[in-house]
Amino acid sequence: MPPSRRTGLNVVTKRRPDGTTIRYFYDRSNGQFLGHDKEAAEAAIARAGETSESGIAKGSIGWLIVDYLRDGEAYGALAPRTQKLYRGYLDRMRCDWGDVHARAVTVKEVRDIRARMASTPRKANQVLSLLQLLLGRAKRLNIVQENVAENFGRYPTRKRTEIWDYEMEDKFVARARPSLQLAYLLLLYTVQRPSDMLSMTAASISERDGRLFIALRQGKTSALIDVPVHRRLAPHVRRRLEEIEASRAAEGRVLAGRIGRAPVELLVPSPTGKTWSLRNFSRAWDQVMMRLATSHARELFGSGMTKDEVRAELTSQHRQRRDLRRTGIVRLAEAGATTPQIAAISGHSIDYCQRIIDTYLPRRTEVAISGMEAWERHQSREQTKIVSIAATRGRLL
Repeated sequence: MPPSRRTGLNVVTKRRPDGTTIRYFYDRSNGQFLGHDKEAAEAAIARAGETSESGIAKGSIGWLIVDYLRDGEAYGALAPRTQKLYRGYLDRMRCDWGDVHARAVTVKEVRDIRARMASTPRKANQVLSLLQLLLGRAKRLNIVQENVAENFGRYPTRKRTEIWDYEMEDKFVARARPSLQLAYLLLLYTVQRPSDMLSMTAASISERDGRLFIALRQGKTSALIDVPVHRRLAPHVRRRLEEIEASRAAEGRVLAGRIGRAPVELLVPSPTGKTWSLRNFSRAWDQVMMRLATSHARELFGSGMTKDEVRAELTSQHRQRRDLRRTGIVRLAEAGATTPQIAAISGHSIDYCQRIIDTYLPRRTEVAISGMEAWERHQSREQTKIVSIAATRGRLL
């Protein structure tokens, strides 16, 4: 048998906006990020094979990271997607500072790290939050006397307030292929995250009293919810269910000799019929957005706009997939749905849902107009019972 040519490395190649490529090397056995240099990554693999875990200095950042990753009540309790996010940052931290002892980390060093990452404030906040977490664990283990990253000062980051308007929605749905049309409508009308939408299956659909429902367990919160299907979404879901039923009949699904479980019947499958990876789904979605932007740019240039004006207009009109959940919540609130009703659909806690509404809804001109029109419709010179009681109790000046 010929010797294996596997090096123990996983390689991911990414293309930068300028056309150049960059390679990321990972340890195949544990997924640890080893940098961008192949020789250095291979050397790290060799060292890992020669050094046992006991060779990691207790109290070092690397040791604290390993200790945290093994903690089932801390790291193990996180949602899989959060674990993956944290693991990426922790691998880079271990690569950069793994040999540094926790006692060697000073307030000045924390400030320097913060300053070096100023151009990427969200990443800076995440890295320093994880460093704060690790040093907090070190303090509880009496490795350090104080947590020098405890008050590192988070960078302010602007929350997105953009929502999709109906014109944008119509253009996207008209341009996208059927599977992405359904993906758009599911994201908007179920008010769920893309990862949860991509996991929806035919088995999660039920019908009661003429209305369809989609049952799912949210990946991030593990909340089990049963979302009523909006009447605009319902025909698209029924069409997809008919396609699945036709596929069953064509395949002769009832086979006595079948081995293993039947394939999962996804509402929005990838072109291969499997679950979309978030990266590939994002690429397919972005291709539609790019075609829309190109078409809109031609219209703007035709109207006499300059290149800078066109760029500014396209930037202001750009919308993301994650904006659809916010759009759905805002539309529910505009329609008069109460906070508990919205939370029951979205899966948020009532308090968190109220914060979303407080943040985004008051800025909507449509809401202000609706409020004024409601006031005008109920305009009366007669004092209402509520006002009379309030005045009696001294609550009105």
